[in-house]
Formats: sequence, C-alpha cells, structure tokens
Amino acid sequence: MHIISAAVPAPWWTPLSYVSETALAEGLRIAVPLGSSGRVALTLPDSCGSEESSRRLKKICSVIDEKPPLPEDLWKLIKWFGDTWFIGTGLAAKTVLPSKFFTEEKLPDIKAADDSPQPRQFSSESVYSTKLSERWDRYMEIAESESGALILFPESKLASAFWKAMPKGLKDRGALWPVSPAARWRLWRAARSGDVGFIVGSPAAAFAPMRRLSAIVMDEENSGSWRTQSHPVYHPRPLLGMRASFAGARFVLGGSMPSSKSYMRIGQGGREDKNDAKLIFVSARDSQAAEFSALSGTLPLSVPLIRESTEARNGGKWVFWLLDRRGYASEIACGECGNTIRCARCGSAMRWEENKNCLRCVLCGSTEKVPESCPNCGGRMLTGSRPGLEALYERIRAALIYKFKNAILVQDKEEKLPSGEQLKKEYPDGALIVGTRRILSLCDELSPALIGWIDADAEARGQGYDARARAFSMLWESMWRGDSDNRKVVVQSRRPASGWQEGLRRGWQVFWKRELKERSELELPPFTPLVRIKADNETVMKVAEALESSESEYWVQDEGEAEVWVRTKRFDALRALLAPFFSITATKKSYPTVSLYLD
Repeated sequence: MHIISAAVPAPWWTPLSYVSETALAEGLRIAVPLGSSGRVALTLPDSCGSEESSRRLKKICSVIDEKPPLPEDLWKLIKWFGDTWFIGTGLAAKTVLPSKFFTEEKLPDIKAADDSPQPRQFSSESVYSTKLSERWDRYMEIAESESGALILFPESKLASAFWKAMPKGLKDRGALWPVSPAARWRLWRAARSGDVGFIVGSPAAAFAPMRRLSAIVMDEENSGSWRTQSHPVYHPRPLLGMRASFAGARFVLGGSMPSSKSYMRIGQGGREDKNDAKLIFVSARDSQAAEFSALSGTLPLSVPLIRESTEARNGGKWVFWLLDRRGYASEIACGECGNTIRCARCGSAMRWEENKNCLRCVLCGSTEKVPESCPNCGGRMLTGSRPGLEALYERIRAALIYKFKNAILVQDKEEKLPSGEQLKKEYPDGALIVGTRRILSLCDELSPALIGWIDADAEARGQGYDARARAFSMLWESMWRGDSDNRKVVVQSRRPASGWQEGLRRGWQVFWKRELKERSELELPPFTPLVRIKADNETVMKVAEALESSESEYWVQDEGEAEVWVRTKRFDALRALLAPFFSITATKKSYPTVSLYLD
C-alpha cells in the first residue's frame, strides 16, 4: 500500500492523505472520498507515511489519468502560484483550470513533441508604442514564427479586433478563444493536443495548455482590466512571466505604456510619446461650480470643456465625459450628527442612486431603501456628498441639452456596455456619453473627437498606494485608444499639468521616474511587496497577534471589513505563520482571503 497526498480544489492548504494499491506520479487526477461525497483531486509529490498510519486512511476511489494530464510548465506554475499567493495548490488549480478538468472525463495522453526544436531559454522583450499597428505587426510575426504562442489582450473585444485584422492564411494555424464554456473546453483540449499553433484571447485564455508553448504576449500589460475582481485577486503578468520561464519561452510585454516593473526593466531605453497637441488643461478653480439640490460639493464645468464639446457635437462627432463615481452621490450623511450611512452587511459606504431610489454598497453591492431619518440619531437632515454621474447627467439634461442634444448616461457596473454598432445605429449623428472609465472601451468603435475628465484629481485620490498610477494610466489610455489622431482631451484639475499630471504632457517616463522615487522611499511595491489579509474581526486580531510575536511589519484596518496589511519579502515565514488559519480543521469558520501586491 502507498500513501498518496492530494490537493483538493478548496480554500484550505492542508493536503489530504489516501492509500493506493500502487505508487502514483504527481499531478495525476484521482477520485477521492471526502465527507459524504467525493471529489477530484491532484496528486502531490510529498507522499509519505507508515504502514500503521495507512490503516486509518481511506482508499482512493479511482485513478483517472495514467500519465500527468497537464504540460509540465502549467503544473509547475500551479504549485508556484499556490505557494506565492498564499492560496494553496488546490485553489490555485481551481483558479487556473476549467471546471470540466475536475471531472472523471478521460483525456488523451500528452504526446512528446518530437518535432520541436532544441530547448530554448527564457527571454523577455518589450513592445511599447502608442501606434497600435506597430504592436500588432510584431504580434503577428510572433504568431507566424512560433510553434505555440498565447497572444493575450486585457479585453475580449481587443482580442477579437486583433483576430479580425489577421490574414486568413495565418488564422488557419490558430484560434480565437471562444465565449461559451463548451467551446472553450474543446479549444482547451485542442491546445493540449498541439492541434493549434497559437491562441488569441482575453485573460481567460492565459492558462491554455499549449503543448509546444514558445511565446507569451501580453498587450496593454499595464491595464487594470487584467486584475481579477474576485478571490484570489491577482494580475496575470507575474504568473505568465513565470510560466514562460518554466517553458523556456519568449515573454513579450506590450502596450501604450509600461507598468512600474516593466519600466524599471527597460529603464531609460523606453520610448516616450509627447502629447501637447492633444491636451487641454483647465483649472477647476476657474470653472463654473455646478451645484445640486440635496448635495454638498460641486462639479466643475469649464468654458473650454463646454466649448470643445459643443464644437465636436456640432460636427456630428462623439464626445465622452468621464467621472468615476456612480450614482447621484458617493455617500449620504446626517447633517445633525455627522454619521455616514453604512452597509449593514459589510460596513462600507453606501452610494445614493437616485434613478433607483436606493442606496447601494460600494463594496458588496447590496441595496437598501433611502431612509427617511438618520439610523444613528433620528435626524431628518440627510445630505449627499461628492456628486456622481446621475447628478452630472441631471445638470446636462436641465441646462446643457440645447447644446448637446443627444446625451447618454452609462454607469451601472451590472449592466452590459452597449456596443459601438448599436450606438451608431441609434445615434447616427453621434452623442455625448457620460460614464465611468468603462466607456473608454468604446473608443475602439466610436473614436470620440473629445474626451473630458470632469474631476481628474478624484481619480488620483482613490484608495491604494497605486491610485496615481491608475489615474495616469486611464488618462493616458484616453489620449491614445482607438483612432485618436484628431482627438482632444480636456483635463479639469485643481492643479492642472502639475504633479502626476506632468507626465501626461511630457511622457510616461516622467511620471514613472517621479512615482517610483516616492514608492522607493516609502518601501511600497514594486520595491517591497504588500500582503492584504481580510477576515472577520476575531480572525484578524488573531493574525495580528501572530504577526506581533514574529516582529513583522503590519497594520490593521478595521473600517468596513476587517483586514491586516503586511509589508514583507519573507514569504516563507509569512506562509508558516498563516498556515494554521487555512487548516482543513477550520472548515466550520470562513477562511481568510489573502491578496498579494507586487507592482
């Protein structure tokens, strides 16, 4: 009898032990009993134990695979992902692999790539240019010359556009990552068998099991669209870089600007694009302060913004106004006691949505009716603050519609963004679209003549050490995305063209040089990783106590959902400290969620 360790796709880190009639290689799928049912697990390399201990263990139900079903680079990546991101091998496998993989469906053995060239060593390359055609030409050369390539984009519509631009003869060698789960599973199997030379896709295609993987391309690698929104939270860039390293493949990073780590790698050799002709900086102090009923705070509406928008609309062009605050107001507070109304479910701030007559939590999305009085003191002087998109749209409809005629509000995260084709059909003479950063993706189809940032400072005042970088990236994208040759961008700000905005005019090198100098002094990513641990209050305090005894650098944040932040490079020590909180014996409690920030 042999004792087998297995990783179940679950949130605990504990490997489960079973007995088998024969020794098993690591990375095989096995059906195992668990509780009152069964699961499909993956065998791990650390199988051990005595004959006496094996008598107390359950037997595996069946061995699904005769040989490891995953390419070596992908299996190595899963184990590295689980260790580095503090999620365990089981959850890492569940994150990376399709759900159909965790069934007893048989997969053909992976054939040795006899026709593959001599093993190559990992290499990294950069393709940074605001000219889309330059990047795409390079990616097509890679698709044509490599034995197995993943060409990835942060959005499925960008992947589709690139695919449509490829010549038919080249398309015959590859495939576009599909939308439906059934079609994805078929392509996943085809990639594993070596039947496709390359795959073009969105982040969902990042872990396709290419049998002859020789190149990975990430376009717009700095885009926030790559980062996942649910646990585990991660950016695929370091994972794909490590996968390319395991496979001995080329790793090609591209986009209109680099991320912080990429900038540090390319240094002063990077290309700059200067934008004086595109930008119109406007001081918010010199703008008309639009006031709103039942709201404190104003929104700036400057003469240049209205003038340039009117000129573009008179020419039948599309105009975008961006404000990344959904709802009528960002929060609502009592004018008597000052208490801010917070979510009963998670404790976060509630956004006032006038069009739905409700309050919506900015974190968990739960909704409540707008109260008639303050839940804290009973006062009836409830006032909204920080006007949002609904308030801005109200002002346009009330006072400016004669200038712009067609005006559209796009704000709800839950709603599907209308397609450019749909909007062109409905508004053949163009329109003013008011929305969040989401509407930037419409630049690919509508090519707006003007983009106006209503409150550019607010974008950089967000939470997180990288708020300025996210703001800069969005504004940079608004200057270059789509057909931008004749585009103007109005930036309304309290300190126009200064601070982080200086790089918008002079190039991203100016921004990153300044930003990274400050992050280095404060020991923030990419210089020192940050780890966020979220849990219930009791668990957070226990984690903090363990960190205190280990003399780790940490701080506790208890606004909303409790969380601990740790600044460390000692991942092994932190993993050992957290391991008891991820034991299978803790299944009656909810497990903490750990997020790693490297960039």
